[in-house]
Amino acid sequence: SFLCLVPEEAKTSSCMEEGGYDTYVHDALAMVQACRASAAPWGWPSSPRPLDSCQPGAAFYEGHFLKVLFDRLSRILDQPYSLNLQVTSVLSHLAAFPHPHLHEYLLDPYLNLAPGCRSLFSVLVRVMVSPVGVWGHGDTPWARGDSFLPPQVIGDLMQRLQRVPLSRAKLLLVRQQLLGLVPGEQMDHTVLFKGVVVLEEFCKELAAIALVKGPPEGPP
Repeated sequence: SFLCLVPEEAKTSSCMEEGGYDTYVHDALAMVQACRASAAPWGWPSSPRPLDSCQPGAAFYEGHFLKVLFDRLSRILDQPYSLNLQVTSVLSHLAAFPHPHLHEYLLDPYLNLAPGCRSLFSVLVRVMVSPVGVWGHGDTPWARGDSFLPPQVIGDLMQRLQRVPLSRAKLLLVRQQLLGLVPGEQMDHTVLFKGVVVLEEFCKELAAIALVKGPPEGPP
């Protein structure tokens, strides 16, 4: 589940009264309904194509558009806050559309990946969870075959937070600043903390979209 991706030590939304998960579910319902209405004239299928209709030896290519989005998402801890908001907003809207292959590729955490392929979930895993030490192997159920990111990015989130003194207090302060609850002030690692806040909220948004859409229909 997307809700389980962010380590507890990096979560700060539970310390605030704003923006609970219920709010995301309500917003996701409106977004999904709007996307369904927009896509209604396009004649999209309601279920994925059966595997036997695909070329078994064909290499998968995610396309330039998704490649840029996934590459940007993988650098979310080092990018400006405004850019992270744009990237996650585009991905959320794509996930809300009713095409079965989009749903599978962007919202299914258990999608089997061929070597060299990645999904939205596997990119998030690579940013937040270190397979080595957590799973005991360099191969998680979600990150198999994801060779797009260098090894030093794996588990980057917790490694970097642990190197910052009083990181949780500073992370909460940055969240409060983003909400306008306290005056903004300059501090070290602000880009990192803002990236962590965006990650937590993005995972809640994706979980809400997946809940509202429900599981896709199976192939005919």
